[in-house]
Amino acid sequence: MFRALLSKIAAWLLRVLKATSSMGSTLLRMLRFILSLCPASSRWKRGKSNAVHTVCASSMPSPLKQREMSEVSPSHMHPSLELIAYAGRGTDPATQPDDPMTGNLPVHSSQYPVLVQCPADRPHTLPVPASPQQVMEHRYSRRPLVGDKPETDKILKEGDMNYDPPSLPIGWIKYVQPEGAPYYLHEEKRIITDLTESQQLLQASDYLLGRAHELGLPLHLDVELVISEVPGPEERRNFGYYFVDHRQRLLFWVDDYNLLKIFFNVKGVTERDHMKQAVLTQYWIHIGLYPNRRELKVDDYEELRNILTCAIADAVTSKTPLAPFDLDSLTRMLDLVEKLEGSIGKENPYAVWVIARFAREFSSSRFINFSGQHCARLDAGKSIYASHDHPSRSGSSFLIRIFDLFLFQSASGHIEELRQMWVDQIVHYPHWKEYIAKLTSEWARFTIFSTVLLTTNVGLLAAPALGSGGGGPGGGSGGTAAIISIYLSIFFSVASILTSIQLTNRVGGKEYSSAVSTSALLKRVNKSLFGTDSLAIMYSLPYAFLLWGIFLFVLGISLLIFSSTNHAMLASLAPFFFLLFIFSIWPSISGHGTCEMFEKLWRRKSLILHRLVHMTSV
Repeated sequence: MFRALLSKIAAWLLRVLKATSSMGSTLLRMLRFILSLCPASSRWKRGKSNAVHTVCASSMPSPLKQREMSEVSPSHMHPSLELIAYAGRGTDPATQPDDPMTGNLPVHSSQYPVLVQCPADRPHTLPVPASPQQVMEHRYSRRPLVGDKPETDKILKEGDMNYDPPSLPIGWIKYVQPEGAPYYLHEEKRIITDLTESQQLLQASDYLLGRAHELGLPLHLDVELVISEVPGPEERRNFGYYFVDHRQRLLFWVDDYNLLKIFFNVKGVTERDHMKQAVLTQYWIHIGLYPNRRELKVDDYEELRNILTCAIADAVTSKTPLAPFDLDSLTRMLDLVEKLEGSIGKENPYAVWVIARFAREFSSSRFINFSGQHCARLDAGKSIYASHDHPSRSGSSFLIRIFDLFLFQSASGHIEELRQMWVDQIVHYPHWKEYIAKLTSEWARFTIFSTVLLTTNVGLLAAPALGSGGGGPGGGSGGTAAIISIYLSIFFSVASILTSIQLTNRVGGKEYSSAVSTSALLKRVNKSLFGTDSLAIMYSLPYAFLLWGIFLFVLGISLLIFSSTNHAMLASLAPFFFLLFIFSIWPSISGHGTCEMFEKLWRRKSLILHRLVHMTSV
C-alpha cells in the first residue's frame, strides 16, 4: 500500500516537471497535493467547535471561507488579508484557473513577501488588548531621556548636505505628530506603532490579523492595527494592541476586553449605545496620537463646529451649563475651528490634531453626562444617581451647623458651592475656576481689611484713655476688659491675614491646576474624617477671623465708652449704638431665614394672644 502510494507520487511529480518550467510553481503544486492528501494537517480547531478556519498562508481556504472571500473584492480587503488569502499567487490572477486536482481556489503571491503566521502559532510576546488612553499615558509619562555626557565634536565634512535619518526596514515610514512625538506606519499592512522592533511587530500583527479574519471582523482599507507599549510593571515592558475602524469610528479587539478600563470611573453604564460613546472618545484619542496621512473630513468639522456653537449658547443662557469649558474658552475654540475650514478634504495633520483634541473632550463630556440616555444629566449641578436622592443630601451636616455659629454662616455657603461643582464625583471645572477666582479675590480683600484693622488696634492701644495699654481710666475693670478685647482683635486680624495668604498660595498650586488634579484632591478630601465639610470650614476661616476681629474691636470701644461716668453722654449714645448694631448684623441674619423665623414667632404669639382675649371675653 505504501509502495503504491509512493509510486503514484513519483509518477505525478514527473508529469508535473515535464509540464511546468517554473520550479516555484512545481514546489507549490507538490505542497498543495500533499495537503490535499492530508487535509487534517491544515485545519485548526478552536475549542470544541467543528468549524474549520484556514487563515494560514500554508493552507487552503475552507468552503465556508471561499464563500466569504468570493463576496469581498480584493481591492476592498485589508492589505494583510490579501497576503493571507492570496499567498503564492502570481501577479495576474486571471491567468491562474482553479486547481483541478484539489478543487480549491488558486493561491496568489503578493509582490511584498512577508511572513504570515497561522493564528494557532502564537508569538512568544503577544500584545494584550489596550486602549488609546493607555498608549497616550505611556507616551507622555515615559519618554526616553537624553544623555547629559560631555558632547564630542560633530564635524560635518566639506560639501556634506545629508541630514537624513537612518533608513528604516522595508515597508515602514516615519511620521512626526504635531506635538513632536515620532511614530511609524507600515503602509502595506496598515500597522501603526511607536516602537522600533519591526520583525516582532510583524509577527504579532500577522497573528492578530489572522485572528480578526477568523472571527469575521471587518478588515477593509480603513482599518488600522496599533501595537505599542503601554504602562505596566516597571520590571518588564508591556505591549498592547487595538484595531481602529475609521468608517464606523470605533475600536475593536480580537480578545475579550473589559470596557470598564475606558469608563473613567463612571458608574451605571448599562446600555450598548452609551458604551459606544466611551469607545468613540478613545477613537478621538487615537486620531490625536496619529494624525498624519488623514484628511480633515467635512462631517467631523461640521459636527464639532455645531457642538461648539450649542455649548456657547448654553453657557450664555444657563448658570450650570454642561460644557467642559468656560464661555471665553469656547469662543476662542470656535474661532480656531473656523480657521480650519480651508483644510477640509486635505491631509493636514495639524488641523486633524486640533479637531481630534477638541472632539475627544466633548465626547468624554457626553459619556460622563449620559447623553442620549433617559437619565441624561441636563444640569451640571444635579446628580443622576438614585443613591444621592436622599434628604440628607440637601442642607448642612451637623458639623457645619455647629461651626456656622462661630463662622457667621459662611461654612454652609461654601459647602453648597462645593456640592454644585462636584457632582457624582465629577468636577465641573469651569464653575470651579470661577469659584476659586472669586475666593482668591475675596481673600485678597480680607488681607487688606485685616491689615487696616490691625493698624487701628495697635494705634488704639497707645491712646491715653487706655493708659498706653496698661488699663483704663483709673485702672478700672472696664478699661482692662477693653484692652483684652483689643488684644483679641489683634490676634484675629493676624489669623485672618495668615489664613488668607496660605489659602491663596494653595489654590494657585498644582492641586488646582486642572480638572483631573482637582478631582483627585476632592476625592482624597472626601475620604477623610469630615469629608468636604473640612474644606468648606477651611475656606471660611479668613472671613470669620476678620469678622471676629471687627466684633472684638467694636466691643473694646464699647467697653471703653460705656465705662464712663457721664450719664448724659451714655443716654445719648446708647440708642444710636443699639440701632447701628441691629443694622450691622441684619445682612448676615436676613439671608439665612432668621427674619422669617422671627416673623413666624411674632405671628404665632399674636394668634395666641388673640385667642386668649377671645376666651376671656366669652
